[in-house]
Amino acid sequence: MKIVMVCEFFDETLEFQENLLAEYYVRNGHEVVVITSTFDSVFDYYNDRHDSSAPARTYVHNGFKVMKLKYRYNFLNRLRAYTSLNGILEQERPHLIFVHDIIPNLPEMVRYVRRHPDCKMIMDYHADYSNSGANWLSRKILHGVLRKRILDHARPHLEKIFPVVPAGFTFLEEVYGVPREEMELLPLGTDLEFGAQVRASGAREKVRADLGMASTDFVVFTGGKLEPRKLTERLFEAAAALARPDMHVIVVGTVADPQYESMLKQAAEGARVHFVGWQDKSGVYRHLAASDVAVFPASQSVLWQQSIGMGLPLIVSERSELINWHWQDVGYLNRHDNVLILDHERPLVGQIAEHLACLMDDRSELGRRSSGARETAAEILDWNELIKKTLRFNQPALLAQKES
Repeated sequence: MKIVMVCEFFDETLEFQENLLAEYYVRNGHEVVVITSTFDSVFDYYNDRHDSSAPARTYVHNGFKVMKLKYRYNFLNRLRAYTSLNGILEQERPHLIFVHDIIPNLPEMVRYVRRHPDCKMIMDYHADYSNSGANWLSRKILHGVLRKRILDHARPHLEKIFPVVPAGFTFLEEVYGVPREEMELLPLGTDLEFGAQVRASGAREKVRADLGMASTDFVVFTGGKLEPRKLTERLFEAAAALARPDMHVIVVGTVADPQYESMLKQAAEGARVHFVGWQDKSGVYRHLAASDVAVFPASQSVLWQQSIGMGLPLIVSERSELINWHWQDVGYLNRHDNVLILDHERPLVGQIAEHLACLMDDRSELGRRSSGARETAAEILDWNELIKKTLRFNQPALLAQKES
């Protein structure tokens, strides 16, 4: 089957959903074309720093084609349309179009599907109240009028809309008027095969030795795009309060705000915190392999799924005073009692310290929750299984591929 994926950003060095979907489609015998923007830096993308002079280009990565296109228009970095996709779609002739979020080029894809009814189209959706619609203008105009008009036109031609978190259902239902029966959860998965290779490589022992940790030490993982809304300082304060010489905290990621970076380092005083900086995919998995538990005081991240895939119990919060007013339901990741959910109405530092002390002192409890994490990952985060959800709408193409 030939699959065209259209997304706003693609960087082959990262562990984003688009990367893993493309790689696992290829591993399972499918042909993939990724259409995306000319952004190269994830930091530029998140901070809306687009270089309009960056050239359009096409290249092959890990067996699939990547086409980076220039924008036809870019309205305040909120509505960005690529140059026409009509010629590309006619040339590539996909069996499945997978659109990542609502983009202004959707009408072109609708017209292609109408001309070629043998091609099916699906869309995933990453927004919810915790990361979008923060103010009236965004919620009512950007989402409620402009993007809603695009989605309303496309909905009759979409086989399914896949929110990646449960909160996305509520956002689509309340802001866009999408009925629940048109949606299905497609969790952000994790590369279990790569994780197994990293564990087998001896990364746990090597990373610990490099960072001066004993094999019996208790190691906490955290990280990501470090910013105030993640409340990472609460973890550091909890570690400092415990003052356990056998506990370490590994921090993978970078801090864009120098003032917040200074606050983090001050909060880390008195604890054994290791800032290892921004890591590529291998580096992230190697540091996860060296850890025993992952703590994220606020704000969801794909690191949650990666941590679970590496067998780490999670300590997380579903709410934060810095993340709008809606919570991030993490129950779907807690299938086997592998997630400890913090109470947002109580001080976080004491709760984090209490959970960490319990897991440090009761290694059987740590082992039980670790086993639960591995079971959860196998059941709902395996990309080999997740891609089947997306491919089932074009059975003739699948059958033809098997027969060939």
